[in-house]
Amino acid sequence: MPRPGLSRDRQQAPPYRVALARCTSRCVRLRSEGTRRFRGLEVYVSVLSLKPKWEMTTPNKTPPGADPKQLERTGTVREIGSQAVWSLSSCKPGFGVDQLRDDNLETYWQSDGSQPHLVNIQFRRKTTVKTLCIYADYKSDESYTPSKISVRVGNNFHNLQEIRQLELVEPSGWIHVPLTDSHKKPIRTFMIQIAVLANHQNGRDTHMRQIKVYTPVEESSIDIMYPLHHCNVTIDIPGMHRQHSLALLPGTL
Repeated sequence: MPRPGLSRDRQQAPPYRVALARCTSRCVRLRSEGTRRFRGLEVYVSVLSLKPKWEMTTPNKTPPGADPKQLERTGTVREIGSQAVWSLSSCKPGFGVDQLRDDNLETYWQSDGSQPHLVNIQFRRKTTVKTLCIYADYKSDESYTPSKISVRVGNNFHNLQEIRQLELVEPSGWIHVPLTDSHKKPIRTFMIQIAVLANHQNGRDTHMRQIKVYTPVEESSIDIMYPLHHCNVTIDIPGMHRQHSLALLPGTL
């Protein structure tokens, strides 16, 4: 039904546009009367700052990273989580370290305590670490999904230093966290701590579905990637006859 007292253009305009038009006319009317001129101007400015819900901007969602198995297939990194000792600040029975490391995206660690929720990864010797990969799924976990994560490194619990802090918006997939120093080189550390500082929707406890730790594959480990082949070679020298065993890389013969 047409609204009485409004022109056709105003009847079709969004509500906030109608309000703006009314305040504008009010401002003009007050100005023509010569009284309380600034009152209408203040209303006009305040209405200009309003935006309808459909025009409000929302933060971009955290984009998912590549599957870590693709990194492993390149031969440039190696997963070393099995070489570390893992511990948690808290966990619900049946939702602990085993579920965090079982390569199953349907299982998860669930904390059972106050924030921050901590994952501690301790190596027996100083280890080079290049990347952390964390799997989170907002579609399944909702308020249990981390929204702010801190990554800390050090020799032990007493000298940890934060090197990364992440703000996550409804993540659904792998989150790649590069662990590099000021020279963009992979860090060397005895310990990594992942701290969940906040969850979506102010959730209390958290879910993490998988965590993987990657070290770069050094050139010196070429013998691990390509096993050596041994062969016997006979060398004839006048007055001498000796046989030697040589170790050769595949494809060098």
